[in-house]
Parts: sequence; structure tokens; C-alpha cells
Amino acid sequence: MQYQPGPYEAQAEVPAPADLAPGVAGEAHAALSWFDRVRALLVRTGLPPEPAVYDILWRYVRDEDHELSLAVDRAMAGDGLTISVVMALRETHLGQLTPAQVNQLIAEAHDQAEALGLRIQSGQTDLADYGRAIAVGGEKLAGPLDATALATLLEQLGAATASMQAANGRLMAELDQAAAETRALADRLIHAERAAVTDALTGVMNRRGIMAAIEKAQEEAQAAGTALALAVVDIDHFKRFNDRYGHAMGDDVLCFVARHLADRLARDGGLVGRLGGEEFVGVMPGVGLQAACGRIDRVRAELAGQVLRSAVDGSSMGRISFSAGVAEHRGGQSGDELIARADSALYTAKRLGRDRVVPDRS
Repeated sequence: MQYQPGPYEAQAEVPAPADLAPGVAGEAHAALSWFDRVRALLVRTGLPPEPAVYDILWRYVRDEDHELSLAVDRAMAGDGLTISVVMALRETHLGQLTPAQVNQLIAEAHDQAEALGLRIQSGQTDLADYGRAIAVGGEKLAGPLDATALATLLEQLGAATASMQAANGRLMAELDQAAAETRALADRLIHAERAAVTDALTGVMNRRGIMAAIEKAQEEAQAAGTALALAVVDIDHFKRFNDRYGHAMGDDVLCFVARHLADRLARDGGLVGRLGGEEFVGVMPGVGLQAACGRIDRVRAELAGQVLRSAVDGSSMGRISFSAGVAEHRGGQSGDELIARADSALYTAKRLGRDRVVPDRS
């Protein structure tokens, strides 16, 4: 969809970007328009032109994540967009840990490993002491002992055994605590890893996650000599829907379409991710071009056959359809190249009237 600038950006008086058009010239012109917007925001906010900052502003001006765009608007309308705010936005909306948080997790893991090592060393020392006590007692038992000496020895061995039992109890409790701490840290790491590849709004994979999944699927298809198809899906007339019903309803539609795609492609081992805005990608391992087109077309027809209704009053909001381009993996091509071929087919679908699936013919 075409981005509608927030109140802060509107003050920057940056020329509106040209509509994206097929071809290198059109893409280059559009990219320069987005760059002009980002540059104006860098100047106005005084933020450093670092990759993390540029990434947030690039996503903002393109409205790749509407929740992120709203958060940036709120930040700039409030206390301002600072580097700390940018890093917080990256963590919340992009699932990316700050360097400080990564260092904290590493430090915690190091501390846990060090503490566990000390606990084990303490247990080994206690065990060695007990072993020596048993050895000394054994030597004494081998010699002549009167009743008094035997009673003393048994008392000493009993005390050593009691001490060892207490030490074992402490060690077991400490090991249980260490295991609990390790599980908690592992859960945090898993959560951070999952958040890093998940789209905050729709719950499907984000661009980073789906690109990694595509590369893995390509490697597996190449190694096994199996087919792999990919579809780029774009919701038809999404900007019109947003303008009519509002961004909140638009977000609901994005979530609905994402779940519709994910649920149906997952039945046959497929994956879905959000490339940005209203554009999604579906990965179909083990599926050739023709079969993939048929699969996506069935998903499209099922979606187009549903009437969306308002949860407030039940009124009809019409139907939602999508256009899609499908391409099949070729050996030696990157994930970006595969997406580009599917995207080219998507443009053809749009030119032909939308609400259709078009295969790559390149």
C-alpha cells in the first residue's frame, strides 16, 4: 500500500514518493523518493545515520509495519525520537535484542556456568573428604581396637557420613536451582529467537524469518533434487480498504489473510511470512510450478468467497481478494532472485485485473 505520512513526517515537507512501477527506472525513482523522506527525518530528529536507525525510518516511511509506524508517530509527537527509543522500537516491533540485552544474556549464561562449576567443585571436595575419612577408618578397623577406640571410630565415621549426607543434600538443592535457572534462561533465549523472526502484527514470520526459511528450503531442495515453489501474495486494493474502514480494521484484515494463508499452506508443509505492508510470501517445499499455482489459486478462491462483516454491528464490508505470482526454484539462484521472479509474475496478475494467480514465465 502507499504510505500515508504521520503528523510528524508531514511537517518535514518531503515530496510524496512516486508510485512503484515495473522496471529498473521506476524502482530506482521510488527508492530515491523513500530515501529523501528518510534523510529529511534524520535531519529533523538529529538521529545518527546508523543502520539500526535507518532501518526503522525506512520501514516507517514505507509503512511496512503499521503498528511500528504508529509507534514512531507517537514517539515523535511526544518526547521525541531518540536513539534509545529507536532501539526499544526495534526490540518491540522487530523482535531484535539490543547489544546490551545480548550482553546481559551472555553474562547470565556465563555466571550460571561459573556457579555450576563451583557447586560441582564443592561437591567433589566433600566427596574427597568423605573418601579420606572412610579410608582412615578402614585402616584403623584392620588393626586391634578396644571397645572405647571402636566406639570413637564409629562415632567419627558416623559424623563423616552425616556431613556427607548434608553436603549431598545441599548439592542436590543447588543443582535443582541451577537447572531451574538454566531452563529460565533457555526459555528467554527461545523467546528472543522466536520474536526475532516473527511479525509482531500478524504472527507469521517476518521478512528476516521467511528469508532464512527460503534459503534453508532451497538448500534442502537442491540436496534432495526435489521441487520448491514460492508465491508472492498481495492483498487487492488494501489502501482503499484502509481509507474506508481505518487502519485498525486494516490490521485485522492483514491478520485474517495471514492466518488464512498460513493455515492452508501448513497442511502440506508450507510456510508463510510477511514481506512488508500487505505483501506476503508462501513457501511450498516439494511442489512444482503448476501444482503450486493450483494450490494458491484454491486459497485465493476460498478467501474471495468470504464476506467480511463488522464485529461491531455485523454490517458487510465486502470481500477481500489477493493477487499472486508464483515461481519455481532454480539451482544456483538466491532467495532474493526467487522472490523477484514471483514478484514479476505478481505485477502481471495486477495488470490483468487482480484477484488471480499468475505463474512465472521467465
